[in-house]
Amino acid sequence: MFLPAVMSAQTPVEEVIVKYSDVKGARNFIAKGGRMALARSILDRTPVAPVSDDVEELAVLKMMNVSQESKESFLNDLTDALKSYDYYGRQETKNGTVDIYVLKKTEDTVEELVIYNAGIYSLNSLYGNFTAESLLRLRK
Repeated sequence: MFLPAVMSAQTPVEEVIVKYSDVKGARNFIAKGGRMALARSILDRTPVAPVSDDVEELAVLKMMNVSQESKESFLNDLTDALKSYDYYGRQETKNGTVDIYVLKKTEDTVEELVIYNAGIYSLNSLYGNFTAESLLRLRK
């Protein structure tokens, strides 16, 4: 299910995902276009289901099985990338605690929703056109 692909428009977090997708031990999955049908069926079974129809591109990077040196480099790059995002909060999930970040397009819209699980080094980027109202539904 994890397939390498090239992402089109690259946000700071997408750049990190692409940079580390070929690291030994990393797993990644990038879906856009026709692959989004499969990705949406997966998203619909997660807490982000309320916004799955708004997702145009999904990118997932899992760094749990990479070397410690690669993890440290990844964390440094991710920390730098997230400086241009707004922190949205912390959420408990079945896979542990995740931190949520948003990259705003305008005052009322978000172009990227980033979910990071530090416990398992899992980074998820949901790129699309999200309204503040639709994102508030995720907190319920």
